[in-house]
Parts: sequence; structure tokens; C-alpha cells
Amino acid sequence: MQQLETLSQNDISKIAIDRVHNLISHTWLRQVKHEEMLQTASKLHQLMLENRTDKLLLSALATGSLSAETKEWLSTTYYKSLSELGLKKLARVLPYNLFNKLSFESVVTRAEALGTVNFEIRNFPSNEAALLWLRG
Repeated sequence: MQQLETLSQNDISKIAIDRVHNLISHTWLRQVKHEEMLQTASKLHQLMLENRTDKLLLSALATGSLSAETKEWLSTTYYKSLSELGLKKLARVLPYNLFNKLSFESVVTRAEALGTVNFEIRNFPSNEAALLWLRG
């Protein structure tokens, strides 16, 4: 499997690109606060726009639960912005902890109910499985 080229990395997350398959991979490296989530999402949005990618891997294995404020923002604002960017596929690798996993699931359920999602979303147990789907 080909390597991803790192575009940005800090103590919060790593953002990498697969130019051949037009996808960006975003991996959270630790639990994040709401403001860190907003700043990182803004950077990710900018990189997706600059590189014109239409597939996204969000790996949240290292994150804990989401705050109510973060869940609200993700479901009402962030997923809508991904639709507006022209995203076609979103692969998510969710935390193993059931409570944390359900926290992420509720975001998609709400976003879909609001009608802001017009891309395909699937959850995977590993980054490798997610990449296989995105590249397929």
C-alpha cells in the first residue's frame, strides 16, 4: 500500500495526502478540546480545498468522548462544510470504547437528519481498512 505524504503534523493531529487517489487522511493523536477541534478542522478544510480532494479518512482512535458543544458543531456546521467542499466519501475509524463510539455515531445521525450530508459515510475498525475502501 502506498505511503501517505504528510501535509501537517503537531501534537494534536496528523494530516496526510494520497494524491493518486485524491484523498486526505486526518488522524487525531490525543483527546482534544473544542477549540483545538475547531482550529484543526479549519486547517483540514483549507488543505482539502487547496488539494481538491474528494475523499477523507478521519481516524479518531485516540480521542475520547465529544463534548455536547463539539457534537453540535460537528453535526450542524462541519459536516455541512464537507458537503459544500464536494466530499464524496468519508471513512471514519472510531474509538474502541463503546461510549465514545456512540458519541461519534450520534453526530452523523443528527447531521443526516438535518439533511446536511450528501456524501457516503462508512465506519471501519482500522485505518488500513478505511484506506482500502477509499482507494477502491
